[in-house]
Amino acid sequence: MNGIANPIKRILRYGTGPAARRAATGEADRLWKQGVAARALFRPEYGGWAVLVFEAPVRKRPAHSTPAK
Repeated sequence: MNGIANPIKRILRYGTGPAARRAATGEADRLWKQGVAARALFRPEYGGWAVLVFEAPVRKRPAHSTPAK
């Protein structure tokens, strides 16, 4: 199976609440800086905040996201 058929490689669960949101977004940003495609999101089916780590590598940062500091 390739990255297009199943784009999600791992799901890192962080729980609910502001601390979980900060941890998830921080981890997603750290992975992006390393060239790993990842995104933080809130989904009840994942138990709250989670980071989706994708099979495909980072090509470029999405236009709608904030610039890296």
